Amino acid sequence: MTRPRVPPEGAAGPASRLADETSPLLSSVSSLTEAGSALGASESATCLASEYVAHDSVALGVVARQETSLMLLSSVPLALSSLLQSSFHFINILSLGHLGTNELAAATLANMTIFMLVNAPGVGLASALTTFCATAFTASPDKTLVGFHLQCGLIAVTVHFFMVLPILLRIESILLALNQDALIASLCAKFVHAQLIGSLAWIYFECVKRFLQAQGHMKASTYVLLAVLPIHLLNTYLLVWSPVLGVGFLGAAFANVITFMAMLAGIIVYTLRTEARDTWGGWTRHSIAAMPQYYHLAIPATVMVFSDWAAWELMAIAASYLGNVTLAGQSIVINACTLTYPIAGSLSVAVSNRVGNLLGEARARRANISANVGLTLGVLSGAVNLLFYLGVSRWWGKLYSSDPEVIAMVAVIMPACALFQLVDAMSGVSAGVLRSLGRQTMGAWINIPSYYIVGLPLGLYLTYGAPSMGVIGLWIGLCAAAVLTALGQMIICFSANYAKEVERCIAQVNKSRGIAAGNFANNEGNSC
Repeated sequence: MTRPRVPPEGAAGPASRLADETSPLLSSVSSLTEAGSALGASESATCLASEYVAHDSVALGVVARQETSLMLLSSVPLALSSLLQSSFHFINILSLGHLGTNELAAATLANMTIFMLVNAPGVGLASALTTFCATAFTASPDKTLVGFHLQCGLIAVTVHFFMVLPILLRIESILLALNQDALIASLCAKFVHAQLIGSLAWIYFECVKRFLQAQGHMKASTYVLLAVLPIHLLNTYLLVWSPVLGVGFLGAAFANVITFMAMLAGIIVYTLRTEARDTWGGWTRHSIAAMPQYYHLAIPATVMVFSDWAAWELMAIAASYLGNVTLAGQSIVINACTLTYPIAGSLSVAVSNRVGNLLGEARARRANISANVGLTLGVLSGAVNLLFYLGVSRWWGKLYSSDPEVIAMVAVIMPACALFQLVDAMSGVSAGVLRSLGRQTMGAWINIPSYYIVGLPLGLYLTYGAPSMGVIGLWIGLCAAAVLTALGQMIICFSANYAKEVERCIAQVNKSRGIAAGNFANNEGNSC
């Protein structure tokens, strides 16, 4: 995919266009946002949407093929980036596992604590940038509106970090109050405290990454992580095992801090060396006034992310009471999930940014087709994962263990995991479409009851209640939640009126422009 260039002031969007459009039509996007204040954003958006319906008449099959190609080309570097980012945690755990059982347990607990309190909410808050930045990049004649939204995202994740900081600083006493082993609690607290500054850099990296993705820079994080990976490997060895510099257990936390700082520095350097730097207009106090608008999408987006991730952690805790063999088999299967989820996860990011860009250009028909292409690819990727897990179920456990009981347990869990892969891919990609539409609130209302009223209670009942199905019961509950989530989200996606979505997004862009310009008097308008 050709990376879009930042257009000159007043241009409609990326300079490289697909062949089905005409120049007069493209130039009307910036005219729309400029006229929004005088005519009303909704009225002018309706006119422009009608104009696109009249002119964008390229055959459905041609558009679908173009969007499929763009989606796949965007997804590959995103999937690689996700795998690289998760490899840092794998390297740490692999290294600490050789130090001792207590060190491994403490590091695992510390990573889970940071994950649940910092990373998951941080990703949720940052994901609102996908909605705001993607539409602002193509709809606003002033491209610095993209950087304005980035400021809001950075403010949101910083505020959250300092809100949970007192909990992180007192994590040892909290763990002791929860009857955690004193040594494990002490080691966990030291690891968390050593990694705090790096955790803030990590969530800043997530914000800048989305800022770049909204502008078509899908390979930015891949380049940065490829450069940082050897640094992480070297630092992990030097700070954990080196007889000169090694400090053992805490060395892994220090290595993480250096890695996360390098990730942030690398993506900033990338931004400064590309045309994306032109969309950063400098810090402005007006971004504070835009925070209510930002939180309107960021809070439900956080609920969507956190409810999903927390369900996984709760399932892992529930499985820990079923014995060591079950826990070992469960851990192996979950590790396999982390290897294959980036396929659907990358599609989710690609479709979210693509549909958001198209809505900002007021190309309602193509946005609709692109969303449907993404959803179809999501189903196909889930089907591929399902077949893969069914195919390797009998021998996959042998890659991790020689214990026949553990291998047999993996073989038992794999078919249930295979089914989950299919519906989870559908759920993940449809969530990406919801983000592009600015429908995070609907997603949150679907996720919470699906997981916490149906999925987890059902899983716990099947596992520990009368059926006594063991760990399979947990997976059935998780699959039920994923099915409900996927169906609910896909109904919203397929029933959306994309001409109306264009109106909403243009209204949101005009509202943001008003706030960025210091005009707070007339900022009605729906959130995109």
